[in-house]
Amino acid sequence: MRASGGTLQAALGVVLLAVGFLFTWQLRAEYTIRQRLRIPSQRLEELAFLLQEQARHRERLETEIVQLRKQLERYADAAARDRAMLAAMRQRLVELQALSGVRAVRGPGVVVELRDSLRALQPGDDPNLALIHYTDLHAVMAALWAAGAEAMALNGERMTPTTGLSCVGTTILCNTKRLAPPYVIAAIGEPSRLLGALRAPDGPLGLLLAFEFPVTVKAVNELELPAYRGSFQFRFAKPEREGGR
Repeated sequence: MRASGGTLQAALGVVLLAVGFLFTWQLRAEYTIRQRLRIPSQRLEELAFLLQEQARHRERLETEIVQLRKQLERYADAAARDRAMLAAMRQRLVELQALSGVRAVRGPGVVVELRDSLRALQPGDDPNLALIHYTDLHAVMAALWAAGAEAMALNGERMTPTTGLSCVGTTILCNTKRLAPPYVIAAIGEPSRLLGALRAPDGPLGLLLAFEFPVTVKAVNELELPAYRGSFQFRFAKPEREGGR
């Protein structure tokens, strides 16, 4: 028992000695800092508190930066989707412009040239029988549209949904332009189908050839049709809104 009590006292002495050493070291360190920095101990505590606050503020900023980066990634993804949607809308606009005739187009097709008849008229013959009329052009164009033509032009005038043909004396009115022979119809589509429709036994060229109208037809690997140069004016037709008026 005496030996255990001595050991306990020795251990207690060592602990007290260590505590005394640490207390002394802290006092000396604080004293050294105050001497070197000339800062009072109360000010040091304030600086320590500010340092801790700055550390916590830095952690909050780091968390906020992570959140902002994630938000920026979401915005970038949305912008990419918007760009894809915008590209699709632009492509659709180009297609609609081509279909309506307000955009130049190119592609394979056929060229048909029609001239007035060279047959000598006999006394009493109707001169109109030797002229190409707008009805003849209508017949040729209708056969081409039916055979799958996707775009067409007459003497460089682009056909549009509102284009009409009519005879004005010995000329033909098309898109407010007066056209004279020879009449050249250029149509873009699958050439063999277009040629087959024109040369069919009951096709539109049979009657013209029977009356000795000079007609030439040829397939072309690439045609370029100009855009419609006029304007559209709608007074009565109003676009219907999606889902109702």
